[in-house]
Amino acid sequence: MFPSVVAIDKTLRDLEFDRVKSIVRQHASCSLGEEAVDALVPISDAQAIASAMDEIREAMRFLSVHGRFSLGGVRDLAPLVTRARESSALNGEAFAVIAATIEGTLQVRETLIENAEGPLLSRIAERLTAGGPSIRRNIHQAIDERGGIRDDATPELSQLTRKRRTIEGRIESKLQHFIDRNPELISEPVISRRRGRLVISIRSGAVGSMEFIVHDRSATGQTLYVEPPGFVPENNQVSQLDNDIREEIRRILRALTHEFLEAETAFLRDRAILSHLDSSFARADYAIQARCDFPEIGSVIKLRQARHPLIDADAVVPVTLSLGERSRMMVLTGPNTGGKTVSLKTIGLLALMTQAAIPIPASPDSELPLFRSIRTDIGDEQSISQNLSTFSAHMTNIVSVLADADVDTLVLLDELGAGTDPQEGAALGLSVIEALLESNALVFVSTHLTPLKYFAIRHPEVKTASMEFDIKTLSPTFRVVEGVPGRSNAFIIAQRLGFPLERIERARSFLSQGEIRAEDILDELERERQAMRAQRQAADHDRSEATALRETYERRLIAFEQEKEAALSDRFRALDVFLRDSQRRLETLLASTQHSESDDARREHLREISQLREETRKRQEEAQQLRHSDSLSTDELEIGKTVHVRSLASDGRIVQLTPKGKVTIDMDGIRVQTVPTDLIAPRNRSNKTNLSPKKRVQPHPKRLQGKQIPLELNVMGLTVNEALRLVEEYLDQLLLADIRKARILHGKGTGALRDAVQSYLGSCRFVASYGFAPPNLGGDGVTELEIAESS
Repeated sequence: MFPSVVAIDKTLRDLEFDRVKSIVRQHASCSLGEEAVDALVPISDAQAIASAMDEIREAMRFLSVHGRFSLGGVRDLAPLVTRARESSALNGEAFAVIAATIEGTLQVRETLIENAEGPLLSRIAERLTAGGPSIRRNIHQAIDERGGIRDDATPELSQLTRKRRTIEGRIESKLQHFIDRNPELISEPVISRRRGRLVISIRSGAVGSMEFIVHDRSATGQTLYVEPPGFVPENNQVSQLDNDIREEIRRILRALTHEFLEAETAFLRDRAILSHLDSSFARADYAIQARCDFPEIGSVIKLRQARHPLIDADAVVPVTLSLGERSRMMVLTGPNTGGKTVSLKTIGLLALMTQAAIPIPASPDSELPLFRSIRTDIGDEQSISQNLSTFSAHMTNIVSVLADADVDTLVLLDELGAGTDPQEGAALGLSVIEALLESNALVFVSTHLTPLKYFAIRHPEVKTASMEFDIKTLSPTFRVVEGVPGRSNAFIIAQRLGFPLERIERARSFLSQGEIRAEDILDELERERQAMRAQRQAADHDRSEATALRETYERRLIAFEQEKEAALSDRFRALDVFLRDSQRRLETLLASTQHSESDDARREHLREISQLREETRKRQEEAQQLRHSDSLSTDELEIGKTVHVRSLASDGRIVQLTPKGKVTIDMDGIRVQTVPTDLIAPRNRSNKTNLSPKKRVQPHPKRLQGKQIPLELNVMGLTVNEALRLVEEYLDQLLLADIRKARILHGKGTGALRDAVQSYLGSCRFVASYGFAPPNLGGDGVTELEIAESS
C-alpha cells in the first residue's frame, strides 16, 4: 500500500512546490480555498487522484460555461465556533457573519446542483446543510443585516421597546414644552441623552433659578446638561426599561449562541466541503488561465510541450521527452545555463502537481506514472550547523535516495559527481548510476562528466539526451534533444570570446587521445543531427506547400465544376423556355390554319410551322450535346463504381450493366435503371454517398456481411473536424454492416472533442442512445452508442 505523501521536505524545496501552490491559491475566492490549497500534498492513491481530477475537469467545464465561481458571502466560521465556546454569547455582528455564510452556502448549493457540468460537484454540493433551517430562521428573525438586534426579535423585546418609545415620547414632549416656556434658561433648544436619561442644555448661570439635576457639562463649562424637576420618575422608568431590554437582548444572544454551538458539527462539515469546492475551482481556474490540463496516468513518462509552471509561458521553451518504455534512466548533458536543471525540475514538479491533482502546463496527451516516492538531489545543500561541505551534503542525500529507490520511485540527480575531484566524482557517479539501474527506478541524471556520458552511450538501458546549443550565437536554445549526448563546448565558447587559439590548442593537448576522439565523435553527431533537422524542416516545408497546393487545386476544381453546372443549368432552362414557347406558338398556328379562309394565309402559317420545326430540331440537338458533354463514357462504367444520376439528383453505386445498354444503380437500397448518358461523376469527391445524418436511408441488413467492422473507433488526438469526419464514416459502416452497438474513444482532455462527438450523435436520428462508458471501461473518456433497429 502506497503512503499518502510521496515527497520529503527536501524534494518539495528543491522543486519549489510551495511556490506553485502560492500561484494556485490566488485563484481561490476566499480564505477557505486558500487554506485548502496550502494543505495540498502529493499523494499516491490512484483512486483519490482520479476522483480529484474528474472533479476539477467538471469545474473547468463549469467555468468555461458560466465564467466564474465564488463562495459569495461565505466566511470561515471556525474562529466564531472557538469564541462561542469561550464566551457566554456572541454579539450581533458575529451572527450577521453567520447569516451571510448560511446564505452563501445555500447559494453555492443551489448553483452547483442546478448548473454543474457533471454529477460529481452536484453530489458534493448536496451534502451542504447550512446548519439547518431552524438556526437560519431564528437568526434572521432576531438580527438585521448590520448585526443589530431587531426590535421585534421576541414578543418580550417588542413590548419593552414599544413601552420605552411611548414613555420617551411623552418625556420629549414635556421637555420641548419646558424649553418653549423658559427660553432665557436654554443654551441650545435641543433634547439630548446623557447617562441614559433625556436632558436639556441650559446656561451655567441659570442653575440657581430652580432645582435641576446636573448630568454633564460642556468642555467650556458654559453649558450644563440637566434634568428639570418633575422628570425624574419617568426617566427612571426609561432607565429600568433600558436595563430590561439589555437583559432580553443578552438572553436572545445566549439562545442563538447555544443553537449555533448545537449546529457546530454541521457548520464545520460545511466548512470542509466549501474549502474543498473552492480549492477545486481554484485549480480549475488556474488551469484555464495558465493553459494547463491533466496528463494520462500510465506506466511511463511522456511529456509533450511541457512548461515549467514558475517561468513565464511566453519565455519558457517547452520540453518534450519520454522515458520508461525501453529505458529506465536518462543521462542529460550539455553546457552550463543550457537548461538541464530547469528540465529536471520541470519533470519533478509536474509529477508532484499531478499527484496533488493540480493541472500541469503540458499537452493533454502527455503521460505520467503515479510514484510512491519522488527523490531529488538538486542545488547546494551545504550545512554549516552539521559541518557538512557541499559534496558531503550531496552524498548524505544520495545515500538516502539509494536506500529509498525502487520501481515506484522517481529520482532526479543534478550534476552527479560534482563538488569533488572530477575523476573520483565520476567514479562515484558511475557507482550511483549502476545502483539506481539495479533498483529499477525511473531516473534522470544531469552531468558534465565525460565518463558518465560514455557509460550512457554504451549501456542499452540508459537513454542519452542533451540540451541543444547554438554555436553560432554562443547561446543555448533550451531544447532537449533525445538520443544524442551533449558537449560542454568550453573550447568553442572560449575561442569565440577571444581566448588565444594557441592556448586553446595547448589546452586540448592535455586531453587524452580517447577524450579527444570522443569529443570529435560528439561533434560529428551534432553536425549530422543539425543537418537532419534542416532536411526535416525542408521536407516539412515542402509537404506543407504541397498540401496547400492540393487544397487550392481541389477548391478551384470544385468551383469550376459548380460554375460549369450553373452555366449548363442556365442553358437548359433557356432551352426549356424556348420549347414551351414553341409548343404554344405551334398550337396557335395550327388553330389559325384550320380557321383561315384564304390560301395565302394557310401557306404563311405552314411556312412559320416549318421554320419553328427546324429551330426546335436544332435546339434539341444542342440540348442532347449538353446532356452528353459531361456524361461518363461506356468504358468508364464498371460494377461497384459510384456515380451521380442526373435525372434523380442523387449519387449511387453501379450494380449491373445490361446487354441492352441499361445501367442499374443502387441508391442506398433503392434500385433504378437508366441510360449511360444520365450518369456523371459523383458530386461527393470522396466517392461516398453524401447524405446528411437526418436524411440517411436505413440499409439492407445483409449488405456488408463479409466485411470486418471494428467495434471501437479511436479519435483521440484529432481535431474536432477530423474526428467528426471519421465518426460519420464509421457510422456509415455500422449501418451497412447492421452492427447495433459500438464505442468511440475520444479521451477526456478539456472536453471539447467529447462534447462535439456527443453533439453529433445527438443529431443522428438513427442513433437510438449514447452515453459515457462505465468507470472501469473508460468513463467519460469513451462514448458508447446504440443504433436504432431498421423499421
